[in-house]
Amino acid sequence: MNTSLDLPSQSLTPRRFLLRFSALGCVLAALAGCASDTTEGQQPSDGTGGGGAQNPTSSASSTTGTGGGGTGGSIPGASSSSSASSASVTGTGGDMTGGMTSAGSGGAPGVGGGGTGGSTPTCDLPTTYRWKSGPPVISPKPPAGRSFASVKDPTIVFHDGKYHVFATVFETTNGSDGWKSVYLNFTDFDQANSAEQHYMANWPTGSTVAPQVFYFRPHNKWYLIYQWNGRYSTNDDINNMNGWSRPQTLLRGEPGQMGNTLGALDFWVICDDDYCHLFFSRDDGKLYRSKVSIDRFPNFDGYEVVMTAPSSGLLFEASNVYKVDGSNKYLLLVEAFDNSPRFFRSWTSESLDGPWTPLADTKQNPFAGPANVTFEGGDWTDDISHGELVRSGNDERMTLDPCNLQFLYQGRDPRSNEEYGRLPYRLGLLTLEK
Repeated sequence: MNTSLDLPSQSLTPRRFLLRFSALGCVLAALAGCASDTTEGQQPSDGTGGGGAQNPTSSASSTTGTGGGGTGGSIPGASSSSSASSASVTGTGGDMTGGMTSAGSGGAPGVGGGGTGGSTPTCDLPTTYRWKSGPPVISPKPPAGRSFASVKDPTIVFHDGKYHVFATVFETTNGSDGWKSVYLNFTDFDQANSAEQHYMANWPTGSTVAPQVFYFRPHNKWYLIYQWNGRYSTNDDINNMNGWSRPQTLLRGEPGQMGNTLGALDFWVICDDDYCHLFFSRDDGKLYRSKVSIDRFPNFDGYEVVMTAPSSGLLFEASNVYKVDGSNKYLLLVEAFDNSPRFFRSWTSESLDGPWTPLADTKQNPFAGPANVTFEGGDWTDDISHGELVRSGNDERMTLDPCNLQFLYQGRDPRSNEEYGRLPYRLGLLTLEK
């Protein structure tokens, strides 16, 4: 969430054949020979992986995974994204390295169906990036009786055949001025700008400023993380707009404002197998993190500094952290400015505990910024600001497919000179150039 203090001075492994011989099969071996019960083209009877769904704009190939022993029904919230298959059902499909596939792992019994096949990454994260963007894909579209100056800070997830977006708006309606939020959904980005924007101020959540949405598999619930202070709400069904719970406290001992240093903002959750990690900013050139065991989520308590920059603008706001499909890498993004329009710096690590190694982290070589974004149909923004990558899954692991990178971001007309809240932010979509 950007604040009025932030304005820059310038406007695998080769596949193993799993030979599982039954006692009967070996007795028959003398007559007909023992044979493997898992061969190419066959699937175990207790669960099957589906073919991985692909991003409509992608040319990446996908393979069919082989599921494990899931015996229950599908997890609520499990679906395949158009950018890659969701990881929200138990069991995972096989992956591919150098053309060799590995067997998929099975799901936990009684929790979900068989494993899902996945869109199989066949590429690494780039070290340099070139993006293209069209015109804004989402502009303010207030309901009757409301007026919005901007739409910004988006979170996006694909589930149940459509994209779900929660975003901040600045409302200018008399008597209701200030930061509020909206929800919208659509099946394709071509339809995003015409989608109804549902005003959230009167929801049980109240306004969810600078939100993050994901499905938390251990609880079988959707979570919305937002500010101020750090708060969360839950829902059994993301399609049920009335199903969100009232806000609850996210971080015990959350730091408040101290002089020119703001309180915590722009919260981001990501979990590995054992822990959930909560990243956040304070506009003071530091990135913060809290950590809790996954069985105690979301009861975060206390925090630490992850890294410090020489100036506040170089570690600003809007941190995003993702698990890169097909690898043991995590990708960290943080918004920055350096006497310049906004851009994103990036780092990688093999652990959410760090250490974090610079990837594309300068104004001249950013993850995304004016230096590496070209526009189709004319430039409409200098800022590449608070946004979120389109994930390959929908759950707490925050996975992304490095072959199909798209970034929903906020930008604005650089000629605008309104007070900060009324700056005309819109949402654009970056697509990585192949």
